[in-house]
Amino acid sequence: MTKPPEEGKIWEWRAFGRIDDRLAATVRAHPVRLGISDLRGEDLYLVSPLSDQNVKLRRYASGWLLKFKLLFETLPGPFELYIESAESTYQLPVSIDRLKDAARLLGVKLPEIARSAATFDERSFVNALAESSPTVVETTVSKKRSQYQFESGWLELADVKFASRDIQSLSIHSPDVEVVKAMLDQLQPGNELEAMNYIEACRRWG
Repeated sequence: MTKPPEEGKIWEWRAFGRIDDRLAATVRAHPVRLGISDLRGEDLYLVSPLSDQNVKLRRYASGWLLKFKLLFETLPGPFELYIESAESTYQLPVSIDRLKDAARLLGVKLPEIARSAATFDERSFVNALAESSPTVVETTVSKKRSQYQFESGWLELADVKFASRDIQSLSIHSPDVEVVKAMLDQLQPGNELEAMNYIEACRRWG
């Protein structure tokens, strides 16, 4: 199976580190969400030094998809509000307009040669951003994820493989930031997890 895109504005708290047995058991006591259990996948993040926007390519059986997970607001914690939609997901090859959208989100200037092409497959899309100013770094991340439903939100446990580190991730999601905060207080994840989003994790371990 493949995970469908989320829809709407969703608050997220995410952390990376070691998830102990107590915390894992507490999360897994909730029902599995949408059949997402040990779902394996690969994402190619496009990381800019100037932007925390989440722009990535996701590998599916049918090929690569371009996905914009738009960072809309950040509160101390950090709690981050993202906007997600199937309308912000595109099958590759994509048009020059989608490449321009990616460059705008990442805060970079495209090379002139990229503007002469009509469509971009996975490699030409990545190369155009790598040749932008400043350069965008591609970071391949492998994931094994499980999600668990609770009232008004969901939890995710993931085993994540970056270029320089294998690590675990816990995240909490809800349209209501107060729900995310309350669940975080309930879980008490401890000091072995450090809160950060995937873009920061890519900068650190990619």
